[in-house]
Amino acid sequence: MIRRKRLFWQLFPSYLGIIVVALIAVSFFFLASMKSFYHQQTLQDLESLAGVMRLRVAPLINEARFGRVDAYCKEAAQSAGSRVTVIDRHGRVLGDSTRDPATMENHGNRPEVVAALGGKTGSSLRFSSTLSTHMMYVAVPMEKEDGVIGVVRTALPMTALEEEARIVRLRIGLWGGITALVAALITLMVSRKISRPIAEMQRSARLFAEGDFRHTLYVPDSHEIGGLAESMNQMAQQLDERIKTTTRQRNEMEAVLSSMVEGVMAVDEHFTIISMNTAARGIFGVIPGEGVGFGVSEAIRNMSLLRFVEKASGTLGTLEEDMKLWDDRETLLHIRSTPLRGVGEVRLGTLLVFDDVTRMRQLETMRRDFAANASHEMRTPLTCIKGAVETILLEKEVIPPRHDRFYTIIEKNVDRMAQLIEDLLELSRIEQQHPGGFPLRVSPVDAVLASSLSLLSPRAEELELILEVTGDKGALAQFDPRLLERAVVNLLDNAMKYSPPRSTVTVSVETRDDRVEIAVSDQGCGIPAEHIPRLFERFYRVDSARSRALGGTGLGLAIVKHVMHLLQGEVRVESVPGAGSVFTLSLKA
Repeated sequence: MIRRKRLFWQLFPSYLGIIVVALIAVSFFFLASMKSFYHQQTLQDLESLAGVMRLRVAPLINEARFGRVDAYCKEAAQSAGSRVTVIDRHGRVLGDSTRDPATMENHGNRPEVVAALGGKTGSSLRFSSTLSTHMMYVAVPMEKEDGVIGVVRTALPMTALEEEARIVRLRIGLWGGITALVAALITLMVSRKISRPIAEMQRSARLFAEGDFRHTLYVPDSHEIGGLAESMNQMAQQLDERIKTTTRQRNEMEAVLSSMVEGVMAVDEHFTIISMNTAARGIFGVIPGEGVGFGVSEAIRNMSLLRFVEKASGTLGTLEEDMKLWDDRETLLHIRSTPLRGVGEVRLGTLLVFDDVTRMRQLETMRRDFAANASHEMRTPLTCIKGAVETILLEKEVIPPRHDRFYTIIEKNVDRMAQLIEDLLELSRIEQQHPGGFPLRVSPVDAVLASSLSLLSPRAEELELILEVTGDKGALAQFDPRLLERAVVNLLDNAMKYSPPRSTVTVSVETRDDRVEIAVSDQGCGIPAEHIPRLFERFYRVDSARSRALGGTGLGLAIVKHVMHLLQGEVRVESVPGAGSVFTLSLKA
């Protein structure tokens, strides 16, 4: 792990290092420039002195007054503060300000003298063996018409220059140190001014992360850091509001889920329980705090539930199923599943809703048994009444005319009650079956349609109606012939009852994707939209008086709905008042 440094220790040494490097570079440049300037200035001074000496010494050499030359060198050196040497064209020293010329060696090989004897001004910086010190020499030629007659050389010890340079270095060092100290203090203040607000922001961000949004950041006068502090304060305020809103919504959701009678459970794609309300824990006997985070197979030992969850996870739509639980008693649960989606419609898992329908199913069973038993028991007395009335009506000549009408009414209502009982018994038999309880074979639908039309053809002729079949008559679908025939006959019978004479009742067959649709359409009076949602309820009639006059029992469409449920299909209705109705049976292909 990389060791992190504080921002202050990253800023301060960097700034201070830049300033120190800049001071050192400037100091070296200044010293070099100063030394070069002093050298150049000394060269010019020595050259000027040599030029003056040349004007004075040249006549003396021409007159061969060499003693006077030496004396003049010594006098000039005292006033100028420099060493002066006069050398003839053979390198012999004629005069010197510091030594006796007679004792001095030949100077013809000195670099500056060689340059001067060649007619040019020469200069050199070297150690003087005569004076045992570093010297700067400048030599100028003395010329006549026939050439160079001698050289005037001036020299100055470098100790003075070095001393001056040392003093300058000391001054630069002193003022550089003072400047570096002041710069260090300014850098320290600037670094602390930058790092302190950021450190405060770090502390505040840590408080925000811990959930303390009451803290407010100080806003410094810096535009960038001040803007950042204001943004963090606004962020903290918005986070506080959003967290409070989220917490309130979560508490409300938890309160709603806890208050629900239905059990609710959410599982992820790996069948791990994400959430589980109190009702769901009670249904499956899960201890609070032990269900969430566990797999469904770990928290709930029920293979039927696990199979349903696996099936629901691979389904994009809604899935419903009944499931039995055995504990102290048998419990029947109705389970509904829907995909659990997050942001961007990404599937997160599956939401399951459990409804205890044990009591409701018992009541439905009791209702079906009562309807079946009552209908069965009523068949015998009705049969006896019908037989007695028919016997009486066979002897019409002995029946008083005023009683004949009453016997006819009795016969008609006995037939109607017998039909009602038959429909109730048929509906009970259908309700007692379960989808998947019998095999559905793939067969062509034309045979069922042909038998249905043949059953109703006599009635259609009596009512002056035309029955026709259109579309894909040979379409293949999954169905039970007896049940599908009952549904088609009921729809055709309904259409014929409400169709005007000399109209057409059409049965059309169409294949769409993996479904086969059988549509029964009429040209009757149609159904108002407000009645359509309740159209498939038992004994529901749009026009009660007309339905009874036409002999309807109110159970035909309820039988159709239950038949399609057994065939794992669906029934739809579309109707426009005054323009007829279309009932559509949809089957799996």
